[in-house]
Amino acid sequence: DNIDMPVFLCEYAHAMGNGPGDVYYYSELFDKYPKLIGGCVWEWADHVVTVDDVEKYGGDFEGELTHDGNFCCDGMVFADRSLKSGSLEVKAAYQPMKTSLDGNILTVYNRFDFTSLEKYDFVYEIELDGEVIAQNRVNLPLQPHEYYNIGIEVPEVEANYGLYLNCRLEKDDEIIAHTQHELECEIIVKSESELAELTEDEKYIYAKGEGFEYTVEKLYGNFISMKINGKEQLAERFSLTCWRAPTDNDRNIKSKWGNYDAWQGENFDCLFSKIYDCVIGDGKILVNGSLAGVSRKPFLNYNLVISIFADGKVEFQFNGKIRDKVIWLPRLGFEFAVSGENKPFTYYGFGPYESYRDMHNASSIGMYSSSADKEYVPYVMPQEHGNHTAVKMLEIGDLRFESDNGIECNVSNYTSSVLTKAKHTDEIYTDGKTHVRVDYKVSGIGSNSCGPQLDPKYRLSERDINFKFTVSKN
Repeated sequence: DNIDMPVFLCEYAHAMGNGPGDVYYYSELFDKYPKLIGGCVWEWADHVVTVDDVEKYGGDFEGELTHDGNFCCDGMVFADRSLKSGSLEVKAAYQPMKTSLDGNILTVYNRFDFTSLEKYDFVYEIELDGEVIAQNRVNLPLQPHEYYNIGIEVPEVEANYGLYLNCRLEKDDEIIAHTQHELECEIIVKSESELAELTEDEKYIYAKGEGFEYTVEKLYGNFISMKINGKEQLAERFSLTCWRAPTDNDRNIKSKWGNYDAWQGENFDCLFSKIYDCVIGDGKILVNGSLAGVSRKPFLNYNLVISIFADGKVEFQFNGKIRDKVIWLPRLGFEFAVSGENKPFTYYGFGPYESYRDMHNASSIGMYSSSADKEYVPYVMPQEHGNHTAVKMLEIGDLRFESDNGIECNVSNYTSSVLTKAKHTDEIYTDGKTHVRVDYKVSGIGSNSCGPQLDPKYRLSERDINFKFTVSKN
């Protein structure tokens, strides 16, 4: 209020690598405050020299007396002008339409300054568990900065995962803008069978029933084998981890996360698991454990209750406490691997593009099919990619993961260790497996390679962590 002039942000987002995050919410502020007239994203395109199909940057050439490393690779689009999820997030932030839903009244707002929406088609459809059950296409006589109300008939249905209203502004089969609203509906409550019988020896706990055979290793407090109809589903054991390959926008925080020098950092990338107890109690597997970076005291103490049911369904119930004064985490959840590269998978959540807590507006919640190859994003410097938020179902192999409140998932041909160490795209390699994460939460992307720290609301910074998901036979 003490500034009489318009306020312009010369660089409110930095588009380097996986990003920019938080762009959509800046745009909301630009709309809310007329004096805040907007700003610039730094910058348009990556600057590289391509040698033998590998994009090179500062320090890769003989005779350089000074350089900025890969800081020239900071484009909203790739060097060949192809788009990434961050590009589409900017499109979603700038799109010329907004919608809101109050009861069954959908309100459409024209954000254009001079253009009517008459030359566009407005499409709205209702989607049940990812399947369109109703659709309507109308032409809106909507002038710039005006509103238009549409009555929506919301069906009374039951859903496994959700009921959504999807809205699109189209012209010549191109989507100009899109929005989504969750609709109220009854969620089907799945019945549970009785608990399976558990047996144990000195090292392992076993569960066996019709079509399944599971083994939990007491030393690690988690599954090392899950056989469905005689076929092994795990190429690596379940592990509780918190590391992700740093993005360009993590360049300032990663030294506090990882083992980059001896004097700071929680060494999340050099993780040790300690299991104090892994026992059978009340027919369930009760795990008491902690996580710590190498040469650091534990940052997480937790209890995990694993319930295995007679039909092969497994419930994970996690309760953890983060030590005070520990830096916020990159992520937290379980990792495992399945045999073979480029495994296909299906999920219900934000898609089809990679999504994070502050970068998901280019996507919509729905049912999607993908593969590890399709999830890979060739960022100039390899880094974290391919995440999906608000996931209520993930199917891979013969395993189905489900969560009532939503989890995050990631499927990749590459380990986080390989992505962390690589500086160029020709330095990453596969190990013959597809690597899967099922996460409680993944911290957002932000713009901190050249900008403010990640907004606290997008960080995994809470001290008490409680989440639950199930695994069942697909």
